[in-house]
Amino acid sequence: MLTARWSILLGALMLTTGVALATPVSVLSMSDGTRELVERLDDGETLRFSYRQSIYDVLVFEEYERNGDRIELLRVRSSDVRSLEYLRWDGEIVQEDDGLWMQEAPAADVSELVIRIAPLGRQRFETARWTCDLLARFGESVIRVKADRVPLALALLRQVR
Repeated sequence: MLTARWSILLGALMLTTGVALATPVSVLSMSDGTRELVERLDDGETLRFSYRQSIYDVLVFEEYERNGDRIELLRVRSSDVRSLEYLRWDGEIVQEDDGLWMQEAPAADVSELVIRIAPLGRQRFETARWTCDLLARFGESVIRVKADRVPLALALLRQVR
């Protein structure tokens, strides 16, 4: 009798664990075709991509938000107004209280970013939970970045934090 109860309990535990591991989670996947990194990025969560703009030798911060299977560019910020003027977007460029210049991004339908990682680019992704230095992770290469949903088990295997 005791063995039957333990068997039922063990079966229920295994079923619950299986369901939990199969539950999809929202992630940001980055791949150069050989290596892949998957990090947690929930719907509505913000993501910042920073890089050194080579013409003016200044850091630029692109601020994104995950919206379903899209990564929406919200705004761009920099300490040098010329790096924003270079984009040639319509709309006002304003200086914020922290001294950085900011411009709202035009609407765009983007499901994937393609980024060439350069040795001097200082390119990195950052959220409240994690940071990824792209050169250190992928080396000099081209990566594809997209919002995705994968089973929790697969996300854990691909190094989700």
